[in-house]
Amino acid sequence: MALIGSLAIVEISAQQRIEACNGRSYGLGDTLTIGLPAPSGYLFIRSIDEQGNVKPVYERDITGLKVVITSIPEYNKKLYESMGIYEQSDRFRLVMVEGGGKRFCISLDEALSRGNVMSDCKISSVEGAVDLTPSILYVYALKLYQTPVDEKIVDEYISLCVPEEFEKVSADPFALEDMRKSYQIKLKQELDRVDFSRVFRLKCLSELQQYDMEKECFPLSGFSCVDVKTKQDNELSKLNYCLWEECAFHFVNASRFMSLPVDRARAKGFYSMRKYAGTPSYDKPVATLYVYVRMKEQPVKLPEKKIMVFSKGTNFDFSWSTLDKVYGKKALDMDIIKVDGYNDLYPYVAGEVVYNYLGSITW
Repeated sequence: MALIGSLAIVEISAQQRIEACNGRSYGLGDTLTIGLPAPSGYLFIRSIDEQGNVKPVYERDITGLKVVITSIPEYNKKLYESMGIYEQSDRFRLVMVEGGGKRFCISLDEALSRGNVMSDCKISSVEGAVDLTPSILYVYALKLYQTPVDEKIVDEYISLCVPEEFEKVSADPFALEDMRKSYQIKLKQELDRVDFSRVFRLKCLSELQQYDMEKECFPLSGFSCVDVKTKQDNELSKLNYCLWEECAFHFVNASRFMSLPVDRARAKGFYSMRKYAGTPSYDKPVATLYVYVRMKEQPVKLPEKKIMVFSKGTNFDFSWSTLDKVYGKKALDMDIIKVDGYNDLYPYVAGEVVYNYLGSITW
């Protein structure tokens, strides 16, 4: 990409603060956090070299960089056009920032509304909580139902912990024997450490419904767990159980967490940022939710409903059983204790979401 502009920028602060589209006010000395680039790069951030030249940002590893606002320049036609702003208005739209030994010019509203700059940063956490995995679920199910550990159980546990390694080793009986011995010891240790008061976290998605002005909240559509790729069993789904590899889980108190409290100012900023991003009305907003749970120390009794069970890895070899026999000792109920909600502008990108925080629900 060619040099965008060759402007000798004089950083004259035209004013002390700037009102942004997210409803917040930013001023000199305030800190901004660089967000994610679009596939084509940072469209609303330009770097400033030592001579004051405006250039594209070629770095793609500056996500999370903290920068400080050094000035809010008055309108300058060349500067604004170098940032892709061709209409003149009385509204200040640019900020000059410094951080990490670099200088940037940022078109603040556009950067916020498209994720180039993070809005309302907050790290989601509950003391002691760890991310839930299929292997953790399996260990808790074994403990809950006091399932005897045999070779088949050890193999299932290995396949949940290191699926690719287990598949490779399965062709070598000697290597498989060594792996079984190692993971049998590990499984026993994990069973001894089971604690039903422990808190676990799941990353979920939920469609945000229209903001409720009276209750000051966003109604949610449900909880779709990001990491669960397992094909769901229809009969389990009807009971609101989610199948994750070997085990199924159910949020017992989900109905208490179907409305995400968001103060009016933040909600107004949310809609304003969507407007600045040019998001069409049919593109429904999605919330990224961090759901914190505790597993209930009580066995689950599933219905004795007859179901068709397919053999692993096949679509044609099947037998008949009941829902309770197949999943009854691999089903766990959970209580949600907290939900943190974010409007992730890139909802399908892996990693921690810490920006565009909306609100929390705690029980």
